[in-house]
Amino acid sequence: MPQSPARFFLPALLVAACAAPDWQRPGASADEAREDFAACRAAAHERMARAAPAAGPQVQLDPRFGATDPYRPAERRLEEERQVDACMRAKGYTLGPAPR
Repeated sequence: MPQSPARFFLPALLVAACAAPDWQRPGASADEAREDFAACRAAAHERMARAAPAAGPQVQLDPRFGATDPYRPAERRLEEERQVDACMRAKGYTLGPAPR
């Protein structure tokens, strides 16, 4: 009985999929990339905290009923990640494969 090629390639594909991409910029060290990422994350977190107060589990979305938070918790995290991504790209970084 012949062996399926998927039997050999599937494990390699799964391992490759688990490796998260890293931010890379020509001439930037890994330490510099980590520092820039931390700075971008802190700036995005601060912007989101100023944009709307944390609302907890019940978010008022209708302004007729008081103060509102335009972001639900999941939306807040996604927007913060989008801002981190934009910050890193503005610094000249791109996402590339993780070093092995």
